[in-house]
Amino acid sequence: MNKLSRWFGIAGVAGAVLGLVVACGGGGGGGGFVGIDRLGVTNGTITGFGSIFVNGVEYSTTGADFDIDDSPGSQGDLEVGQQVTIEWSSTDDGVTRRGNVIRYDDTLEGPIGSIDLANQSLIILGQVVIVDGATSFDNEIVPRDLTGLAEGDVVKVSGQVDGNGSVRATRIDFSENLDDFEVRGVIESLDEISETFILNGLTVDYTGVLDLPDLANGLFVEVGSDEFDSGSGTLFATTIQLEDEGVPTANDGDDGEIEGYVTRFVSVSNFDVSGVPVTTNGQTAYEDGVAGDLAENVKVEVKGEVNASGVLVASKIEFKSGDNDGDGDDDSIDGRVAADVTAVNAGAGTLTLAGVSVNVGAETRYEDQTGVAGQSFGLSDISAGDYVEIRGLPGAGATLAALIVERNEANDEGVLRGLASAIANPNLSVLGVPVITDGSTQFRDSNGNSISAGTFFAAISNGSEVKVRFTQAAGTIVADEIKLEDGDD
Repeated sequence: MNKLSRWFGIAGVAGAVLGLVVACGGGGGGGGFVGIDRLGVTNGTITGFGSIFVNGVEYSTTGADFDIDDSPGSQGDLEVGQQVTIEWSSTDDGVTRRGNVIRYDDTLEGPIGSIDLANQSLIILGQVVIVDGATSFDNEIVPRDLTGLAEGDVVKVSGQVDGNGSVRATRIDFSENLDDFEVRGVIESLDEISETFILNGLTVDYTGVLDLPDLANGLFVEVGSDEFDSGSGTLFATTIQLEDEGVPTANDGDDGEIEGYVTRFVSVSNFDVSGVPVTTNGQTAYEDGVAGDLAENVKVEVKGEVNASGVLVASKIEFKSGDNDGDGDDDSIDGRVAADVTAVNAGAGTLTLAGVSVNVGAETRYEDQTGVAGQSFGLSDISAGDYVEIRGLPGAGATLAALIVERNEANDEGVLRGLASAIANPNLSVLGVPVITDGSTQFRDSNGNSISAGTFFAAISNGSEVKVRFTQAAGTIVADEIKLEDGDD
């Protein structure tokens, strides 16, 4: 079994490998192009639709087969923020791509055992799930953050596994199946006498599985269940599927692209991304970082070719983490603004709200929470006066590079979240936007406790993260509430 094939399943969806056996004369999987000159597989985050955009690259879906949670599906079953794998072909050296098979499988599905608001995490089936600025939430979760969830809620999580074994959620939805649980991973500590094994630290009891495949340590499996004993940390399996079964190995020279966290690091020429083995050479190009920035838990996107040993030889590595110290925290997505749009220029890829100039790019994720637009919602659908929330990377001055753009229902309340600057009690700037505080402003510490203005201003300095809530009105922003953040919200 090829290790790269196995770990592509762990990275996000089942049954995908870098080697494709797509017939140039029009075989299965949606058919093939005549004159195909490139075959490949891309694993990453859905950033938009029209066709389908993954990691900012467009893939035509005409004639594509959709595999949704191991069943036939359609493009309409997918949402932005989900992790998918696309088996693709191209007739022009990868410039335009046709998706032949598009696969999605929940990373995790089950009841929430606990929620940690301070650390922005939750436990599902014994698995740690981390939420950050890159997490999209189903519009049925109100508000669309961890405070909109409760212990016992059954949710579906799509995300990327980091070097600590935690799932970094890129999307969370309520599950329609309240007694249908799912977890995926590699079998460890198989005990055929007690009929148990360990999966990501979770004990799986498979005594109730009727159609049991041949199990062995090291196999990547998907476990279905309708019962979890939180006291003993045991999941009672009803189904077990071998995700690798029948998957061909990678072919020398096939293209591969994967986005995720470095899950194993030995050296710059010997590491894994989401478990996929990667190597570099003298021709490897680096973007937004250098080779020395590679370390466990750093988020990257790797593009390259598979060699004869099944290792992805990186031609390009793009660093996605704003924090490359290896602690797994991505501090790049620490800017947020929510307000009515005052100007939009779709051609230039910009919009303005609450005095912040926002730039969008190929990897910006769009979602319409108003129900007005369809799946292909984008910047051209946004007009002045629309209430929009932006999350992304702050730049110089009052600027923000958008990762997520959500259009929401009209709201009188505006929000600014980012680094404080120009602090001169009782005023300051947030995200480079001047903010006034007055006698009606509520001041809060990072735990949400009410504090005095003096205590608040004594606790902050240039670079402190704060969140401002204000009533939208023309002119200067006057804070209704201002809160000291701890950098993890």
